[in-house]
Amino acid sequence: MIRLIVHHKTPTLVSSISREQLAPKPLHPKIAMEKKSKETESLDDYSFTTLQHGVWRTLVPIPATTTTKVSFMSSWSSKWNSFQDNLPVIWWFLWEIYSLDPRLNLLYFLLKLGSSVEGTLMLYASSRLLQTVEIGLTSGRPDINAVLWAVGLRVACTALTSANRWALLWVTPVLQSQIAAHFEEYMLQANVRLDLPTSADKNNAVDMHPWMIWYHYQYISGVLERASRLSSQIIFTVQQPKGGITLTLLSLVAPILSTHLKKLPWKHAFLRYASNFDYLRLQALKRFVGDEYREDIQSGNLAEWIVAEYKKSKKSLGNIADTRPEILFRAQNTPITDILMQLCNDLPTFYWATSVILEPKGYSITTFAILQQHANALRASVVGLFNEFSQVGAAVSAIQELYKVAGIKNKIADGDERYPNSTSTGKGMAFELKNVSFAYPGGKSKENAIRNVSLKIPAGHLVVVVGANGSGKSTIIKLLNRLYDVDSGEILVDGTPIQNYRLSDLREVQAMLCQDHKLFPLSIAENIGLGNPDRMNDLEMVLDAAEAGGASEVIKKLKDGVQAVLDPVQTATAHHIDDHKKLKLILENLEQRAEVSGGEKQRLVAARTFMRFFSGKIRFAVADEPSSALDPKAEHQLFQRLRESGEGKTMIFVTHRFGHLTKYADLIVCMKDGQVVETGTHKELMALDGEYSELYNVQAQAFSEGGS
Repeated sequence: MIRLIVHHKTPTLVSSISREQLAPKPLHPKIAMEKKSKETESLDDYSFTTLQHGVWRTLVPIPATTTTKVSFMSSWSSKWNSFQDNLPVIWWFLWEIYSLDPRLNLLYFLLKLGSSVEGTLMLYASSRLLQTVEIGLTSGRPDINAVLWAVGLRVACTALTSANRWALLWVTPVLQSQIAAHFEEYMLQANVRLDLPTSADKNNAVDMHPWMIWYHYQYISGVLERASRLSSQIIFTVQQPKGGITLTLLSLVAPILSTHLKKLPWKHAFLRYASNFDYLRLQALKRFVGDEYREDIQSGNLAEWIVAEYKKSKKSLGNIADTRPEILFRAQNTPITDILMQLCNDLPTFYWATSVILEPKGYSITTFAILQQHANALRASVVGLFNEFSQVGAAVSAIQELYKVAGIKNKIADGDERYPNSTSTGKGMAFELKNVSFAYPGGKSKENAIRNVSLKIPAGHLVVVVGANGSGKSTIIKLLNRLYDVDSGEILVDGTPIQNYRLSDLREVQAMLCQDHKLFPLSIAENIGLGNPDRMNDLEMVLDAAEAGGASEVIKKLKDGVQAVLDPVQTATAHHIDDHKKLKLILENLEQRAEVSGGEKQRLVAARTFMRFFSGKIRFAVADEPSSALDPKAEHQLFQRLRESGEGKTMIFVTHRFGHLTKYADLIVCMKDGQVVETGTHKELMALDGEYSELYNVQAQAFSEGGS
């Protein structure tokens, strides 16, 4: 049974409006697969319809109060009320953009206003020219001055409109870039502050490219432009001597009717996803073409299998369409609606035909041509206005989603107590876990990652955490770093609940070196320097950190040394340059990625950690499987340097290859299936002849002097 729950919060106009106040409550869809292709479910606030078109399944919410047939007037009344309710969002958005550069925005709106009346000006100039020429042809004595004046008017209107369009082409890219840059910075600030559980919540995801904000801005400003254009055309058309008012009314019938007859079921809110297995498999197989999998495909000789599987899925999919569901929906309708719409479009023509029959001498070919131009322009403006107006709803929803990011509260609540405090010692951080259980939000496992863990880690101790994959070792580290909060139980830091401390203070004194830490798309110097941002421009300290992390040799072999960017931003593109050897050569040398091994990447990440140690603030250091790609000798050297840096720090090592660490450990924690099964020193745990003893004996030979 599919469930779709939608929460609404309509913003209200207040004296001082903030982004947080404008942000609506997040949506919370709960969806489970079902077999029926179409059904309607009733919920407290909404019912929804499930539609199946080709490979696509679309869930369309229907307000409970409007599940019955809605009249045309009430439909537009509802749209107008919704528009009024969203005025605070629109006003805030437009004012924020205006504030970026008031003069440029004012110029842009004046030019848009000029664009809105240029069609009417051109119609006026054309009609004057046609009327002057017709009078001359009918009388046989053309008024040369009148014709020249009409031609000059047409030329002047053409020059004026062309100059306006040129100025708009000059202003638009500048304003567009300003808007994109402003909201790109806003989204960066809003997203970078989100913690792990909050960012993992799909309800908090705002997948909007900054350039899309410009298009939403165009939709909103387009309504004003279209309204101005329509007003000028109506005024001009009504003033025509023959049937101006009637023509105006008849020209409005088709556009107004089209908004009611051709309304798609997912005009505003909908949830759509592909539900066909073969289609999804085809999309997955197409991803194999990318560079991400190329090495695995070549080394595994998988090319033939991929092609064969693709053909199999394509054959199984058959003729099921994957075209957008909007198009498929239209194809299922009868042509009656289109026939009716075409007849409505011809109403002005029928009116002229009737008028000619009733009053043959009252109309001329010129009058007919002018009225035809007016009718077409008027109809196009009305259709454009309705389209722009319909897009405003989607634009406002997107803007609300955009502003929602600033109002999202992190699930990891910040504390207000400073660290270190009066209970802290200078020997590191002390931890105590009391009956702690935790499961990752949205995880697919039925079991908690850790269960009922109780553990004490004294300040300044060197701790080794061991256990099989999935035993919960890394999870404990993430809880101690407060990347997540426990589901039950309690964690104390220096005797105080960890939630009481300010997050920035806690993380300022912690250093984590993990196997899944990444290199940033920056220079190597910046990658290392970010371990201690206050000193990242201290090249000597950066080089010392590289030496401590074992990355000096990696840097020396790179042509640009510490200024090398391993994975530069890719911007270079080219088209049709196969016959241009010099351009091809330039393209090949632009933005090249530097290939380094997994072990070399780990050395560079380790250098960043040592740079962090150099800050002198670190009280708690973690090495969580940081050497999975290092050879045993390099791993031993890394751990030795980490231990030597351990004075005044509590240190935790999480590793599968722990034989050479245990003799230094003050405490060994052995985990299995999310629980702590043994704790003690190496000697104590070997005497127990339990889980730790078994793990140690399995790899004892590999870590003996002969094995290493």
